[in-house]
Amino acid sequence: MTNLVPLEKWNALKFDGRYTMKTLRCWARSGYIKPPAQKVGRDWLVQSDAVFHKPGKPVRTIPISVDMEIQPVDPLVLAILSK
Repeated sequence: MTNLVPLEKWNALKFDGRYTMKTLRCWARSGYIKPPAQKVGRDWLVQSDAVFHKPGKPVRTIPISVDMEIQPVDPLVLAILSK
């Protein structure tokens, strides 16, 4: 296991101090740092080899066809689909 470092030091190591503490705390709270950051007292600590990983948006699928056998079928929906 690697040693735990404060967010400020991790920011300096990984990003050359590019991000503000507000942003880093938001990442820690939201779980964007892997392995997860740990809150000790008022300070956030992360492993020195931790990485930023923002989860992507969930993939939504649109059904290709509609099952007309499902009851009740709204007449307005049938009119729209029959066009």
